[in-house]
Amino acid sequence: MSTTATQPLVTPGKVRTFAILTGLTSLAIFVQAITAGQFVSQSHKHSWIDAHSMIANVAVVLALATGIFAVVAIRKASPVLMWLTVVLFVLTVFQTIIGHLITEGHIDGWIGVHVPLAFIIFGLTAWLSFRASSLRKRV
Repeated sequence: MSTTATQPLVTPGKVRTFAILTGLTSLAIFVQAITAGQFVSQSHKHSWIDAHSMIANVAVVLALATGIFAVVAIRKASPVLMWLTVVLFVLTVFQTIIGHLITEGHIDGWIGVHVPLAFIIFGLTAWLSFRASSLRKRV
């Protein structure tokens, strides 16, 4: 009787890399919240707005890298994580566009979308980080 070894759906190294990317993306999103809080009611807020904008670009790149890695490396092990990581990237891009409409286009009406969407993105990154950690424990 012959037995065949089954290949794991994902390797521990890939899960670790995904967890690191998810953590870095979450950190960038968290720093976004900090910088946003620094310019909400200050008269000299332009440097904080610039920092917020630059960190938004970093967050988008990290979300893109995390999304691509999820599609390539963990889609079989956790399709839900993969899709939600892609959703995170899309929301982060949308959020950045809205931020530019507010700051560069001076369309303050988008603030009512930008702030609640920030909470959704923040919650999603926290959930993804938690789930990535749980996946690491299973593999």
